[in-house]
Amino acid sequence: MFQRGLGMKKRNGITGALAAAMILTSSASMADSTLGGFVAGAAIGALINNQVNKNKQQRQQQRSTTQRSSSANSFQRQQNREVQAALNGFGFPVGAVDGALGQRSRAAISNYQSYMGYQPTGYLDDFQRQNLVGAHQRLQAGGGAAYPEVVANEGTKGLLKAFSDPTYANRYRNNGVQSASLQNNNAFADQGQSNSAGAAQAATPTIAPLDLSLGQAPTSMASHCELVVGMTQANQGVVLATNISDPEQALGEQFCEARSFAITQSQGLMSQARQTEDQVSAACSQIADAMLPASAQISTADVKLVATTAQGIANGIFNNDMATASGYGQICLGLGYRQDDAKMALGAATVMLATGQMPYAEVMGHHLRWGFGTTRSAEASNAWYDTALTVMEQGAQPVFVPSKTAERNAIIKASIEAPTGGIPPLQSAGNGGLSLPALNLGNN
Repeated sequence: MFQRGLGMKKRNGITGALAAAMILTSSASMADSTLGGFVAGAAIGALINNQVNKNKQQRQQQRSTTQRSSSANSFQRQQNREVQAALNGFGFPVGAVDGALGQRSRAAISNYQSYMGYQPTGYLDDFQRQNLVGAHQRLQAGGGAAYPEVVANEGTKGLLKAFSDPTYANRYRNNGVQSASLQNNNAFADQGQSNSAGAAQAATPTIAPLDLSLGQAPTSMASHCELVVGMTQANQGVVLATNISDPEQALGEQFCEARSFAITQSQGLMSQARQTEDQVSAACSQIADAMLPASAQISTADVKLVATTAQGIANGIFNNDMATASGYGQICLGLGYRQDDAKMALGAATVMLATGQMPYAEVMGHHLRWGFGTTRSAEASNAWYDTALTVMEQGAQPVFVPSKTAERNAIIKASIEAPTGGIPPLQSAGNGGLSLPALNLGNN
């Protein structure tokens, strides 16, 4: 028994030793295999880690982009809510202030633009939006209390004009004085009639008739465009070249579109200038004063003479730098229209003429047509219109609403009558160009 037990112990020991040897052998073999696998696994792991990191970066970028997009959308909706609140405040109802500019909001924007004399596009440019929102902030601060007459006659929307033009309220204040005077006169008349028989009755007041003839020039370009836009709406659309029944309205629509384009262009250029608007405005006023000898000639002198005079003055102002002259000309033209300063706008257009950009002759045509900053002369205006049309037909770059050049030129051409006097249009030199004096524009 003892031997059998001893044998079993030996066998168990051998078995255990064999098992241990197998385990050691297997472990060594696995170690060799794992070493090679570790090298390969390490490379694969690195790739996996790289991909994981890339995925993390992509998710972070996506979250960042989403956050920026969300921030941009939130900012835009906030701006939209400001616009909607302002439109509601000034009597152009949009309904709920939800930041979504739908059909009703677009219609309200168009009504606001029409009222202010802008093109009724339904979409605000930066200047129009700032003007609207800024005026609303002033309204909320109680600024309307200074213009009770305007509110009484036009509602809160009248404050849009009163805030931008301090003299706007005078039209109602003057009427108030006149009305009081008439009431007093009528009271005197009533008192005279109540006197005993034989007493002299007070004379009835004499009211001078209104002169509504075409010879009376509008005093405000903005008001003129407001009337033009109102007539456009009444006509349910602009006058086209194929149905010119009212040339004055057709030309008025083209003037107001050019005016709106110039204002927008000026705002864009001013945003790039390192000067305040007051500084630019002061410079534009000085330029307009300097250009008076040329702009004063547009109703009586030949186009070539005006261009030559303007070029001589501009060379002195801008030291022969016509690039600077052109920049100031475009800025001052739009600024003049925005400030309703006809002299500034006309002086700026004369500067553009000096730089050789003859399509700006259209501006002279419009100003002469209605007497904005110059003597009113429809006959003289036709020659300037013709000049602008002629140079564009011969390849000159259009300067107002280039995408609608063909349509605009056709309307202007159909609206004007053949010149019968005044300033003759520029004549062709016979070689595809114009008979113009050689201008030194700083390139020689």
